[in-house]
This record gives sequence, structure tokens and C-alpha cells, in this order.
Amino acid sequence: FIAKEIRKHNYQTMVRLFTSLDDATFRAVLWDQSVHCLVWPPLVRYPGISETAKTDLRAYAAAGNNVVFLGNYVAVQFMNDVFGFQLTDDYQNGPYYRNDRNVRNTPFQFLPSRIEQASIETYAVKTRSLPPGGKSMLDTLGATVAFVVRYDLGTVCYIGYNYNTPFHADQWTRVLHCAIDM
Repeated sequence: FIAKEIRKHNYQTMVRLFTSLDDATFRAVLWDQSVHCLVWPPLVRYPGISETAKTDLRAYAAAGNNVVFLGNYVAVQFMNDVFGFQLTDDYQNGPYYRNDRNVRNTPFQFLPSRIEQASIETYAVKTRSLPPGGKSMLDTLGATVAFVVRYDLGTVCYIGYNYNTPFHADQWTRVLHCAIDM
């Protein structure tokens, strides 16, 4: 379903799925010159990847690529462990508002000023727990559901929605496209 949403209105986007996180497969994906964005689907459980794979993921982002995590608290913990963040989960009911101070000159500037909460499965992070340089793109009451962190030459993005329901999915698909385009 996520691959279909990524390709929606972006038909030239190539989506390649991989089902193994062993070091060789993971490294082959990360160092493929045609791959500039890696989207992690909502994680059901903590992914079992090696320290070598974590190092490769950090190097991939630092080399100018984009890593996008789709939301739940397992993804937040994984981001903390891989990138050394200290993100703290939070929950605030939507709607979520575009943060006009941070979206300038980014793809997020073209989003509507308000994004509806799609379901109770929208996962936020406390804005004040973002690392230095982290910018909230969509937030409400001190909680962010879409943020971007510069990581050396690349970016790490988070979207706190798991795409399990079609309710307001079109709005959240636009958010996903913005994160991919960072």
C-alpha cells in the first residue's frame, strides 16, 4: 500500500521493495547510485539489523541522501538508536498545522495550512526533543507529526502516520511526497 501511495501522482518514481535486512542486501540497496531516498514503512516490531547496517544507514544519510520513517513509536526508538537522537513520544489530537516558520523553501510549503488527524494511529514526537537543527513541519500544542533533521549532507524525516486507514489518506500522501522530496 505504501508503494502505491508513493507512486500516486509521481508515476516516474521507481519503488523497489526489499524484504531482507541482512548486511549484504541492505548495503546493496543503500549504495545503489539510483537510490536517493529510503522509506521505512511503519514498523510492527523493532527491526533486527546489525551494527554494521546501522553504520551504513548513517553513512547513507550523511552522504546527502534522505531517510524517511513512517510513524509509530517503534520507528521513533529506532531513529534514536541509529542516529543518536533523543526523541520523546507524545500524543496530541489533531488537526495539525503547517509550521510556516520552518516550511519555507521546502516541499512542505505547498501543503495546506491544516492537516486532519487521519486516525488514532497518528504518532507525534515532542517538538522540544528534536535534535539541534531539527524542524517541525506539522505540529500542534508542542507535538510534531512531521519533522526533518539535517544529518550532515542528507536528511532524516519522520511522518507520524502509519497509512493503515484511507480516512484523510490523500492529505497524508501529500505529506509523504514532501518528505520524499526533501
